[in-house]
Amino acid sequence: MDFLKSAIGGEVEKKSESRSQKEKFGYGPQAKACGSAGADEAQTEPWALAHGPLWEGKRGQLVRSQESKPEDHKLKLRPGALSFGVFQCEILYNRRMGKMKRPTALLIFTFSLAALLAGTIADSAPPAAMETITAAEMESALYFLASDEMQGRAVNTLFNKITSHYLAHRFELMGLQPVTDDGYFQYFNLLQAELLKDNSLEISRSNSSRSTVAMVKEDFFPSPLSANGKVSAPLVFAGYGITAPEHRYDDYQKLEVPGKIAVILGGEPGKMDPDSPFEGLLDSEYSDEFYKIMNAQSHKAVALIVIQGSSVRPRGMNFSRHAHLVWPEDPSRAHYTLEQYNLEVWAEQVKIPVLRVSRELARVILRDTPFDLEEIQEKIDREYQSQGFPLPQLEVTLETDIARHQTRIRNVLAYLPGSDPNLKDEVVIVSAHFDHVGPRDGEVFNGADDNASGTVGLLEIAEAFALSLEKPKRSLLFAAWNAEERGLLGSRYYVERPAFLLEKTIALFQMDMIGRDEEIPDPRNPRFLGLPRQRAQENRNSLHVLGYSRSEELRNLVTQNNQPIGLDLKFQYDNNPANLLRRSDQWPFLSNDVPALFFHTGLHPDYHRPTDTPEKINYPKMEKVVRLVFLCSWAAANQ
Repeated sequence: MDFLKSAIGGEVEKKSESRSQKEKFGYGPQAKACGSAGADEAQTEPWALAHGPLWEGKRGQLVRSQESKPEDHKLKLRPGALSFGVFQCEILYNRRMGKMKRPTALLIFTFSLAALLAGTIADSAPPAAMETITAAEMESALYFLASDEMQGRAVNTLFNKITSHYLAHRFELMGLQPVTDDGYFQYFNLLQAELLKDNSLEISRSNSSRSTVAMVKEDFFPSPLSANGKVSAPLVFAGYGITAPEHRYDDYQKLEVPGKIAVILGGEPGKMDPDSPFEGLLDSEYSDEFYKIMNAQSHKAVALIVIQGSSVRPRGMNFSRHAHLVWPEDPSRAHYTLEQYNLEVWAEQVKIPVLRVSRELARVILRDTPFDLEEIQEKIDREYQSQGFPLPQLEVTLETDIARHQTRIRNVLAYLPGSDPNLKDEVVIVSAHFDHVGPRDGEVFNGADDNASGTVGLLEIAEAFALSLEKPKRSLLFAAWNAEERGLLGSRYYVERPAFLLEKTIALFQMDMIGRDEEIPDPRNPRFLGLPRQRAQENRNSLHVLGYSRSEELRNLVTQNNQPIGLDLKFQYDNNPANLLRRSDQWPFLSNDVPALFFHTGLHPDYHRPTDTPEKINYPKMEKVVRLVFLCSWAAANQ
């Protein structure tokens, strides 16, 4: 596997390559990955054996060599191209595995191109380009990305880096433009926190000489976003810690907060109310801890204590167990569904200590006061009116002690400029996340549906736009997000540091898990809570579209463009306790008022399991889904 490491830039010492090796693999002077594996295919890594079409790659065009024979299967790159070894590895892998049995998109496009040159009207260009999107090509790439050898593409692993290089190479071969000074990569830093020894919490009362000393990981724990520091100050209870003027709601109104420690509830008012102004059953951005910290800081609180309630605690999990999952004794065995990383750009903004405390400890804090925790929360949820008050008889001394370790990762971005001088500054984004959760306990979580399916769909759409003779009026950004599985961190970073102004981003189309048929065998299972019982056979042609309640225009657009596709569209999960609308990368954009749609074929028993494998994908249906997203993005870029 050293040949793959060499493809990502100096991970291991590069091996020498003979002229015969280069001739055999047909790569350019910088494409060294597969060649370094050796000339004899029988001795190459098993997953690096496959076949593919013969390409001559030139920036801005793809040409099938007229001198080639089908059995040559060489990949020729122009001098100066990015190292294309990883893309070759996909081709070699699929040859051994018997994939890529049908003509490639390029051959299909040849016939479309001939029709256009023969005098077909210009309006036929989008449908012609759509024909290059094929189940066969997606199957080939998906088997590579979701193979056991790619080890689940987890953040901060070699295989995640390989995937990002593979995507960048594909974008370059299409002739798409890089976006940043780092080429096709948008780098950003993640922080992984480590709990150190000096974390404490002591509660004192003015009417007693005795104090309550809390136990870390049993009664409280620092937030991974917390700043380090020691504070002694009186308390003020500030409801949910939310200031939402559009809802005429402010938990800090009429409170004297400066110099005090704010104590707040986790979550938001009306969690189980479908008519809640805070996004109904969906958790709004106001429920996020980072927002609550920033709001407390803006009101000049010196520290923040968040009461970990049922609305934010993992279902069926007591506080102590949750604390040990957030701060595991062995971080390498941390449960992958918990966010173990945070954005550095967030942590840089946090200036105050932040603790999470159990409801039991919160009751101790409110003991000997006229306030009852449950009654207060129920009143706020019922009336949507803040119930803040000072607690002058209490003083808390707390200390937080955390170390942070930096990890640098990257999104992959590619750009197609618009053709209309008046519209090219406006951008349509087509996106998918490429990371998954990696191996656990010796088993590979392949992530075929989640989200190799969306990733290969993104590549097919990008290629269709690149091959189309008619170019869209608005610009297109093709975005492969990283760290989605760690809390949408790649897309959240993008909205913090966008490559193009969010005000100029007119729509985003996100693909996540677009390759299966929704199957909910037991609605009582916490993994599917809030979703109705369904069988896969009932959903062979169905597609969920989320985000529809935010934009009637986009809902109409997808409905109209589905007419030639014929999928069974479902608009039903925007306001659902499963929180699906905020569980993929469209959410940071929706939260920043960018219209967005999320295309999703539904959850199933293999979701986040080692059994999410390529052979279970419904490839003909996925082809229809990706073609629909292409038509929607084409329409948005040209209307």
